Amino acid sequence: MFNNQTIIITGASSGMGKAIAESFLANGANVVINARRQDELDRFVADNADHTDRIKVVAGDIGNPETGTTLAKVAQEHFGTIDVLINNAGIFVPKPFLEETEESLDRYYSVTMKGSYFTSQAVIPFMQCQGGGSIINIGSMWVENPIEATPASASQVAKGGMHTLTRHLAIEFAKDNIRVNTIAPAVIETSLYDNLMDKDTLQSLSGLHPLRKLGQLQDILAWVEHLAGNGGRFVTGQTLFVDGGITAGSHSA
Repeated sequence: MFNNQTIIITGASSGMGKAIAESFLANGANVVINARRQDELDRFVADNADHTDRIKVVAGDIGNPETGTTLAKVAQEHFGTIDVLINNAGIFVPKPFLEETEESLDRYYSVTMKGSYFTSQAVIPFMQCQGGGSIINIGSMWVENPIEATPASASQVAKGGMHTLTRHLAIEFAKDNIRVNTIAPAVIETSLYDNLMDKDTLQSLSGLHPLRKLGQLQDILAWVEHLAGNGGRFVTGQTLFVDGGITAGSHSA
């Protein structure tokens, strides 16, 4: 479905980012992936040894604009196009507002907001030259629907910036046939939560969703592929909440 297309994915060494990258590989795409540590990227390559000719890796802090520039150059030099950018890198650590520090706020902002901003800035000129492309930001339903039991103001301020960036880029670059959208998940069962809570606590969060279940990686992959492909060719500037109904309204737990 994505044969010979080139996809850049940030934060792709584990969890949702890794699943997205592997899904595109399975659908014939070339992938250029980023993570902070080289050993994590080497592990991704080893796990996908059958597709090494279609994988390039760039280690580095995505909050550093040079990392985004390198991702764009590697994609163009090795594969010739940049068809899709997935701004997936981000940090989510629930923490009460009164306990947050300037250091932690700066870190959320750097990875989530600056990473998305400057990687998009590096990629868009290539998309303009080739006649279009798709940028998909991985946001969060917590931006619109805070939950008292899981305070996360610092991380969500950064995610909220990503949601705003989506609309502005969608309008500014619509004339170039560059589509920009956000997917905003609720609780998706990934390795993200392994260091935050035990399995039983994670499963208890299913009660937050009106559908009474946790989201699965496939729920996100389906929409990423839809927005990246022809199914999303007339969709831009949108935030799609893949959240089990949370943002639709409250329910009795």
